[in-house]
Amino acid sequence: MKHQFWQWIILLSAQVAWGSPHPATSTSVLTNPEAGHYFQNQGFRLKSLGTDWLPTPQDEASASESVRFTPKGQIDSTASLSVRSDTLTKQSSLEAYAKKWMRDYPSYGFEVLGAKSFAVGGSPGLVVDMIQRSKNKQLRQVILQKGAHIAILTCLDNQASFQKTLVSCNQLVKNFEWNNK
Repeated sequence: MKHQFWQWIILLSAQVAWGSPHPATSTSVLTNPEAGHYFQNQGFRLKSLGTDWLPTPQDEASASESVRFTPKGQIDSTASLSVRSDTLTKQSSLEAYAKKWMRDYPSYGFEVLGAKSFAVGGSPGLVVDMIQRSKNKQLRQVILQKGAHIAILTCLDNQASFQKTLVSCNQLVKNFEWNNK
């Protein structure tokens, strides 16, 4: 009888050890970058499917403002895609929102190469290509709007490797979906 009691305790503790210590951690579908549920509470999904890019851990101060993706296993890579969301305080167009920021880009050393409007699932989008010659950086910013919600995806890399990085960034942008609210 005593032997069966210990077997029962070992069996129960083994079952508990196999589970995740906290819900939505470890290998949960909620944290899987390929599924894209990480941004669900911000009104959209962004899947990493078709890329080797993963969210990169950041310090707490910057993690609350944006999430950064980088190529998996490439420690010395300068490539990144940051994702940030914003909410419009008043009814405004995407162009008006973007113009506010585009005026400031030159003061940060960015030269705007071009901007183009497009649509994603019936919602407006804007692509802005820039270069920062002093730091040899190039970036593409994709600004998306659905109602009062704004999503800003910024792809950044050295000029020499930007075209290669842009392939993965464009795939991430193609994987972007607004929630059906």
